[in-house]
Amino acid sequence: MTNKRLALIGGGGFSKEIAEVAQLCGYTVEATYSSQPSVQVGSYRGYLDELLADRAEFAGVALAVGGVSRAAIQARSEIIAWLDRHALPCPSLVSPHAIVSQGVALGAGAFVAHGVIVNLDARLGRFCVVNTGAIIGHDAEIGDNTTISPAAFIGGRCLIGADGLVGPLAKVLQGLKVGERAMIGMGCTVLRAVPDDGAVWPRPDNPIAADRG
Repeated sequence: MTNKRLALIGGGGFSKEIAEVAQLCGYTVEATYSSQPSVQVGSYRGYLDELLADRAEFAGVALAVGGVSRAAIQARSEIIAWLDRHALPCPSLVSPHAIVSQGVALGAGAFVAHGVIVNLDARLGRFCVVNTGAIIGHDAEIGDNTTISPAAFIGGRCLIGADGLVGPLAKVLQGLKVGERAMIGMGCTVLRAVPDDGAVWPRPDNPIAADRG
């Protein structure tokens, strides 16, 4: 195992999950940079300007802001753009308790949590999140900055666009395309393609409904 220092951006509960996996991957996590002074992991060190000043202390940075809504995903996107502008290294983090098959490609900053299964030749984009117990089918592609929530299922050869959210327990059947910035609600089963900016939400009168916007 390595023994390198990793800085976190984001001080909420999701940062605890990121920190645990980072530590299992051999990183030391002692500092959090956040827009709020209350943090869950290590010491609060300020926000982005302070991180930039401290960058020499760290082997890398982990984005620990959860993608739980359109607003949160947009906030993540803005932080990713900042990280790119300043060329800060962002390692992918894969739990040793996940199963990642041969031929899987992981982008910078990707996070794979405990209990995840990623099947053969899948591609995980930059800064995507595959959260606890999710399953990614063979040859599926998860776009940059997209969150696959706990226990979600993405079928083989699916294409999930960038900056999206697939909710807990949701299922996307094999071969389907979900567009960029799309939102799939908790427990939904997606049976057809979803357009860019589309949404699929569970409703009492219509369990699967797709809307633009």
